[in-house]
Amino acid sequence: MQLLQGAAAHFQRGDFSAALEGSEAALRVQPDHPEALHLKALSLGRLGRLEEAVPVFDRAAAVHPQKHAVLANKGNALRAAGRLDEAVASYEAAIAAEPAFISGWISLGLALWSAGDQASAEQIMREALARAPDDPKLLNNLGVMLENQDRSDEAAEIFSRALAKKPEMLSARINRGAAFRKTGRVEEAIADLRSAVESAPQDAEAQYQLANALRQAGSIAEAESAYRQALSLAPLRADVHRELARMLWEQGAGPRFLEALDSVLARFPGAELFALKAEMAYLAGLTDMAEIAAKQALDHDSAAALPKRVLGLVRRHGGDRDGAVDFLAAALEDAPDDFETLHVLVETKLGRGDFEDAVRLLDRQAPPEHLQKHVALKANAMRLTGDPDYRRYYDYDRFTRKMFIEPPPGYKDLDSFNAALAEAILPLHRGTRQPLEQTLYGGTQSVGRLWHEPHPAIQALKQQLLAAAERFVEDLPDDPGHPFLRRKSKDLICQGAWSVVLASGGGHVDHIHPKGWISASYYVQVPDEVLSGEKPGFLRLGATGLAGVDLEAERWFRPEAGAVVFFPSYMWHGVEPFQSARPRITAPFDLAPR
Repeated sequence: MQLLQGAAAHFQRGDFSAALEGSEAALRVQPDHPEALHLKALSLGRLGRLEEAVPVFDRAAAVHPQKHAVLANKGNALRAAGRLDEAVASYEAAIAAEPAFISGWISLGLALWSAGDQASAEQIMREALARAPDDPKLLNNLGVMLENQDRSDEAAEIFSRALAKKPEMLSARINRGAAFRKTGRVEEAIADLRSAVESAPQDAEAQYQLANALRQAGSIAEAESAYRQALSLAPLRADVHRELARMLWEQGAGPRFLEALDSVLARFPGAELFALKAEMAYLAGLTDMAEIAAKQALDHDSAAALPKRVLGLVRRHGGDRDGAVDFLAAALEDAPDDFETLHVLVETKLGRGDFEDAVRLLDRQAPPEHLQKHVALKANAMRLTGDPDYRRYYDYDRFTRKMFIEPPPGYKDLDSFNAALAEAILPLHRGTRQPLEQTLYGGTQSVGRLWHEPHPAIQALKQQLLAAAERFVEDLPDDPGHPFLRRKSKDLICQGAWSVVLASGGGHVDHIHPKGWISASYYVQVPDEVLSGEKPGFLRLGATGLAGVDLEAERWFRPEAGAVVFFPSYMWHGVEPFQSARPRITAPFDLAPR
């Protein structure tokens, strides 16, 4: 026992080599001691010697009075090594040995989630919840799963249940604040997050989420202060740098939008933050800065794919498509499953005229999050090679539709409704320029998800648009072999909703919506000059936004207030620039099957 206690003390201090030596010394005295076997297995796992650890875990489980705990720790070691199928099996064995072991259920759910099986992960968490309905850790983890599926309303309710049982649970309070923000309950979000910051002023996540909520509320100066406080606590957090830079850019800071990132890089130079700077600078059109930062990132990590991708984009921007292909091919070699790099390489090949090569690169199955861009590029490649099957994807008569919504209850007609809607939307546009990563120019975009805003007019719009979407989907043909039609479902969830205010001279470059299945634009206010014209201010479909690719638009839709236009999310679309004293106001959105 003295040998074992000494080994355990080494393990607690993080000296896993000494812990291993101590556990082996104890096993020489008593070869089948359950705690000594368990500690040896844990130590081997922490030292990265998993192949040795697994059989020792199994020996420990065979003799340990708490078999479930040993099997759960075996699962932890396997999960840390990325061996998720084996980890799942170990957690399943743990809860079979002790069904009341709630930590095992949680770990099983998290392993299934990491393996990409979201449905099974949620099912496991709910089965555990039936056994322990008041377990705050379980509730918090289930809430995080729901939140990561954009089910923020459900997540907020689950986080509230966790806090009812454990009000001091910091992670649940931060998580609820973030969920409240995403559902438009911004004042409640700020209250939760101020409380979290007060109880844990050194917690960077609390400061970061407070900054996000303040930004959405329009308290830009306070938001900037909170972002900077988060960075003072966690200076290497790329997500905080990214959101602060985005906000400053939208507020018209110009090149100064990256000052906070530069100050951290001066103290902590590293590949990830240099790559982030390169990416953000490129998006802002600062190509010289982007190139320098990308090269600095590669100085720290020569195998990093993102800086090579940025260098490829910079070369392409400068007209050097051959140099761009070289960088992008090297990036794809470093990260063969990086579909963003693959797609940029395909775009560049199409711009260079290498149509057959592009087709070859696209001959692979894309994961769901990259499917829309994959189909969009595939359709472009087919059109450029003269393949008539291109029309299978771009059948405007079957796959697009313009329809008018019904006036919502309480509004006498669409004109009065749209007037109320415009009054609700305009205060949401607090920036002075377009977002960095969006396709509009000469205008602004709202922050957050529009459909979560509590204003009655916006909520009425949401209901009418969902009803219109249901009618659109119902009229689509059935074809389980078609990449668009095989997902046909009336059970739709919102993947994004926002508003756009374009001033005179504004428009949208051609783009697609990678997160949607069907996309749409609702027209709130349309200037008379657009209504009376031929194409300025119109929605165009079929032209491509790819540099060097000459494909003309094939279909145009005249915007009219009260109308919504639906189309597949992979269809390239843009907005023709227009001239008018009045702004053009739209409320676009993306939907996908649940």
